[in-house]
Amino acid sequence: MVRLSQKTIQLLKDDIVSILYENPLAARFTNEIALELRRDNEFTKKILLELKKDGFVEEVKKNTRGYQYLARIKWRIPPKVLKAYESNKSR
Repeated sequence: MVRLSQKTIQLLKDDIVSILYENPLAARFTNEIALELRRDNEFTKKILLELKKDGFVEEVKKNTRGYQYLARIKWRIPPKVLKAYESNKSR
């Protein structure tokens, strides 16, 4: 397996945040994000979990009917990060 540099991983994290920022009201499944990045699901999930630990993304654990997802995870940008990005963007 090819080892990726920290710079490449950071660029992939930036790409994930920009994918989620395109439509901040709609959460996206891990496999949808992986398809856009052209990476495998497990690697994308690993990066998403790192972003979650850093506070840049959050998991959506229930669907619109209130049922908990059993096998898949949806991701979105937390409102506080969205507000911070909007305030910096307007400057």
